[in-house]
Amino acid sequence: MALVVWAACSCTSSPRADDAQTEPSPPGGSGVSPSLDDALDSLRGTTLGAAADVIARRVAQTKPKMRLTETEAIVAAAAVLSLVPDSEPLSALHLVMPRSTVELCRAVRERGVPAADAEAIARYLSRMVAVMQFRKLATFDENHSHVTGRDWEQIDYRGEGMTWQTQKDYWAPRGVPSFKRAAYVHAYFSGAARMKHFARVYRPTGKMSNVPAPD
Repeated sequence: MALVVWAACSCTSSPRADDAQTEPSPPGGSGVSPSLDDALDSLRGTTLGAAADVIARRVAQTKPKMRLTETEAIVAAAAVLSLVPDSEPLSALHLVMPRSTVELCRAVRERGVPAADAEAIARYLSRMVAVMQFRKLATFDENHSHVTGRDWEQIDYRGEGMTWQTQKDYWAPRGVPSFKRAAYVHAYFSGAARMKHFARVYRPTGKMSNVPAPD
């Protein structure tokens, strides 16, 4: 499911901007690149097992949207391991939205999002989850992970019957020029929550009007 005029998710009829970039290089200070198993074991050896499971599933999946190559997965795991343990907002978000946490870490390492902005988004999402009490939280996390920390042109809408251009044309005038700042994410959900599909897909028990705006 993609980020349509109502959902919190993702994805472009044309290839992702990420696809056109050079694949990120895996970390390896000694000149020996870690294997994917090593990278995932490093996460599971801490409290980040949920992030490891997210990354492993994205490597194993057959559908191209949001799939990670092994090299991308190693880089993603390294980003999570370097950012989350020392960040209270990211650590808290990982407990409830591990998919989005992985993507916020990737956004810092690969898409130029400042760590402070990623933490502000994480803080906002945790507050939103606490207020909204989604009965379909996993679906909410899955869909939002497609967009968080991205510019519109970096969102993959393949197979969704829409394009990032049409979505940007609708949402940018409503305060959502991208998903790289907490204020933009709040503006998006403030509008999306008023649409019928939002309640049907995510089944919140709380009200968006009670979600505080980002600091």
